[in-house]
Amino acid sequence: MQWQSLGFKADPLSTDPISRETLSIYTGHDKEIKLCLNVLGDGNRRVVVEGTRGVGTTSFSNYIRFSLQEKKLFFTPRNEIRVDAGWQIETLLSVIVANIVRETELFESDKIIKDPRFQNAKALSARIAETYRSFGVDAFGVGFNYGKSAGAVTQPVLVPAAVLGHHLEDLVSLIKSVGYQKGILIQLNNLDVGEIHEESHLKYLFNALRDYTQTDGISGLFVGDIGLRKFIAQQVDRLDDIISFEVEIGSLSKEEFRQLILKRVDFYRSNAKAELPIDIDVFLYLFDITKGRLRYIFGLLARLMASLHIGDLTDRVTLNIAKSMLIKLARSRIERNDITPAEERILRIIVQNNECIITDVAKEIGKSSQYVGKVLNKLLEAKLVNTRRYGKSKYYSPSLDAVIAYSKNE
Repeated sequence: MQWQSLGFKADPLSTDPISRETLSIYTGHDKEIKLCLNVLGDGNRRVVVEGTRGVGTTSFSNYIRFSLQEKKLFFTPRNEIRVDAGWQIETLLSVIVANIVRETELFESDKIIKDPRFQNAKALSARIAETYRSFGVDAFGVGFNYGKSAGAVTQPVLVPAAVLGHHLEDLVSLIKSVGYQKGILIQLNNLDVGEIHEESHLKYLFNALRDYTQTDGISGLFVGDIGLRKFIAQQVDRLDDIISFEVEIGSLSKEEFRQLILKRVDFYRSNAKAELPIDIDVFLYLFDITKGRLRYIFGLLARLMASLHIGDLTDRVTLNIAKSMLIKLARSRIERNDITPAEERILRIIVQNNECIITDVAKEIGKSSQYVGKVLNKLLEAKLVNTRRYGKSKYYSPSLDAVIAYSKNE
């Protein structure tokens, strides 16, 4: 999609989280923002941010971090730390130190860069990164990726966690010396219990991290799916004791969503006459069907725009055009998984009921729970359904592709 030809300097439907450069287009959650800014403004605080995937927990957290940095309260790396499955505490601390070193070298004064403490931390990070590269993973770029099992790969441990902690303390002192009053603010992302991290391993990681998050001049944002705060409270007493605040991010209201679209158009247009070639009704339809999950809305629209060849085959996307195309795209993606008619029937039942347990589906189709369980496992592997646990029961809900493909509103 060539947005420049439509009068925009970049993609106004980008799914990238809020950055320092795009703070002005952030919309909503005013109450939560005020509370988090007040809490973190005291320094040495730890805040849990949780929300349904796609509603904007990363953008919310980025907005908090960069707003505090603009006030010179905190230094914060440009990138959030995406914590992958299987990381050991040494891995996590190494990545934190490396991100601080890289950000400092790019954007701070020579006074810090020439300091022996900084040079030592930089040399250590370079040595660790080189070892990991020879080990077959990119240490400080996109991050390690060991799969869901914590034991999938043996990680090289070059430097004890305590030594990395001392380097972290040195970096805090240096950052404070150039005017960042409260020190360093770190954001840890991907803390999704069950989906990315096995409970036992995440419990280990949080327990090991606890003392380092209490380093004077270190504050943290812990970002994950709904249930993260509950997991910490029930499974990680040592970390639970020092959590300063928690906030749950929900979807925007429809009016806030409208304002967000207007902000994006104003921010990204290069021509004062430029308008999005999509009717507002399309945005609102997707807002309803995705329950306000912004990342999915903009991702679906990007797929739609690519399929319709805006400017060639059509000049504007209406709701009628969008609905038929989105259903076609969703069914095409489902068909790639080679599901049988019987499996498709079960998927339709999940969509119609929004959320089900295995016994409900088995009763409706007259099959055994074992049969339904096998089918749901296949659909889960294909990412056509999602699961959540409530007590001893496992609940299945449809993916957004399934909702769009089989919704009664189709």
